[in-house]
Amino acid sequence: FPGISRSGATITGGMLMKLKRKSAAKFSFLMSIPIMLGAGLVTIFDLGSIEGLSSFIPVMAIGFITSALVGFLAIKWLMKYLADHPLYHFSYYLIILGIILFIFGS
Repeated sequence: FPGISRSGATITGGMLMKLKRKSAAKFSFLMSIPIMLGAGLVTIFDLGSIEGLSSFIPVMAIGFITSALVGFLAIKWLMKYLADHPLYHFSYYLIILGIILFIFGS
């Protein structure tokens, strides 16, 4: 369903399989690596069709570096947060969102 968090679902699945919260979160983020690499590879092939690509390279490099840094910091913060805090508030969000999607679905 759109809006359902892949990481939330895999962390929940890991915890249901008796993994500790931190281990489930690490596993969830490790699972995302092949997906991100695959998406990046597809995007690299798509770049070849852009005319005047060389003029965009500095902007794309800045965007890449910025997104990598922010992503790293966000994951680092989230891992620390997950080690010390329960996931109940996030699960309530997913339950409410799931009910809404079932009612209005698509």
